[in-house]
Amino acid sequence: MPRTTLKASEQGKIRIKQARIEKIEQAKREIIEQRGKIKKGWNIDQIFLREASQILEPNKNWDNIESEEHYFVSLATWKRFREAREAINPETFKVFCEILDLNWQDIAENEVDRSRDLSQAPPPSSFYGRTQELTELQQWLIQERCRLVVIHGMGKIGKAALARQLVEKIADKYDYIIWRSLNSAPPFQTILTEVVQFLSRGQENVGISLLIQSLRQHRCLLVLEDWEEIMGSNSEDYSDYCELLRRVTREAHQSSVLLLSREKPKNTATWEGQLTRFKQLGGLNCEDAKEILKAEGLFGQEDELEEFSRRYSNPWILKKIAQMVKGVFAGEVSGFVQGTSIFVDDDITDFLDRQFQQLSDSGKNVIYWIAIRRNTASWEQLVQDTHQLLSYNQLFYTLDNLIQGRSLVEKNLEEIPILYTLDPVILKYITNRFVEDNYHQIFQIIKSQILQGSELFISHSFITEIPQYELLCQEQIRRIVKPIQEKLYAELRDKQRLEEELKKILSILQQRDISAGYARQNILSLLS
Repeated sequence: MPRTTLKASEQGKIRIKQARIEKIEQAKREIIEQRGKIKKGWNIDQIFLREASQILEPNKNWDNIESEEHYFVSLATWKRFREAREAINPETFKVFCEILDLNWQDIAENEVDRSRDLSQAPPPSSFYGRTQELTELQQWLIQERCRLVVIHGMGKIGKAALARQLVEKIADKYDYIIWRSLNSAPPFQTILTEVVQFLSRGQENVGISLLIQSLRQHRCLLVLEDWEEIMGSNSEDYSDYCELLRRVTREAHQSSVLLLSREKPKNTATWEGQLTRFKQLGGLNCEDAKEILKAEGLFGQEDELEEFSRRYSNPWILKKIAQMVKGVFAGEVSGFVQGTSIFVDDDITDFLDRQFQQLSDSGKNVIYWIAIRRNTASWEQLVQDTHQLLSYNQLFYTLDNLIQGRSLVEKNLEEIPILYTLDPVILKYITNRFVEDNYHQIFQIIKSQILQGSELFISHSFITEIPQYELLCQEQIRRIVKPIQEKLYAELRDKQRLEEELKKILSILQQRDISAGYARQNILSLLS
């Protein structure tokens, strides 16, 4: 039986866009050859409306039509065809494909296309590694039939790429697959309506109960990306999203929701159960990272590739730096690995700035201490370091949030006691930020002779535990004390004046009777 309407598939939509661009460029060249220039205000879509009208109504002369309103097909229909949001008349669909030199059967969505809406998913791309993660996620969704699976991890760690690859592998196990991005925090009712209408083929009445009913009738996979965009809201919309997940986890059905988030969702106690799983996605292991480096065209000694992979485990950062190495060293990693320890450019700094700004004051406090201790911080040391600002319980909650919630802090389980560490790039960034903030705050005091009392050099030590850990002490002097000294000297251009100004700060501390904290110790370190 012939289909009453046709719509382009997602792949077809991409091909339509490419063909349209090519035809527009061809038309521009022809106009310039004939007339010397393109008339101002030229409507590029008229060429398509004219050609389609000539095919659909060949007995009429369409060459001299000035207004798009007088063509046989409307601009609105042409846009619906291009954007593939609504199905159109099949004869018109086929003609539009014909004028773009496309086979309509290759462009139109088929039964499989109509059961999948991946319009908001990232396009399929080359994917390397994450074999263990893929196996585990497939086990949860297919064998164990989990109702809710959450993948969480810091930004650009590869959550969406992993989920896209997962969808490709398990697509044939589901009757329907729909992917929705929660970027820009869309109203709950908008998402609910789109999902229900897709699963029910146009059902007008919508509600959570109707969605659950569809999840019972068919085996569906609903992917919700960017959950963190709505997580910070106390609005009714956020409550509705949470209510949906609560019912998805508690009520019987044969479907699954896959949730992607930079942060581990809060208040998950009501969701957790036998059919709910959480997967924290960390950095790439060395083998997976090396596979990406080789795919990006990098080469070198195996130990150099391994060192490169160890330094940059975030796939976005890894690929970004790999492209720079390819541009500067033609892909040979030796010069880059030997010439620098950790490279952090403006783009990486801006990206990490956004992550850092989202932390609470207590989160910033703790992550600074982990950076100061150069990845050697134990629980007991953090209790000692933060006791003036954080209670035991506050530290416990904050550290848990940095580890499981924000995925910024890692645990070194090979050491006894356990040590809390930062990825090499994050360690470099946090150290740079600590140095920069301290320099600005100290220089501001030098200019104004006013001490606020909340400065970082009061609450955080530049050098810890002298002289028990000589190597750590030397590292702190090299990474923290000397860079602050150098920045202050660059401003004052006079070593003697710098010493005088630092001594004035010691006097201000004495006048303000600020004996608690690390201010005096830190200023003396800068004077040494």
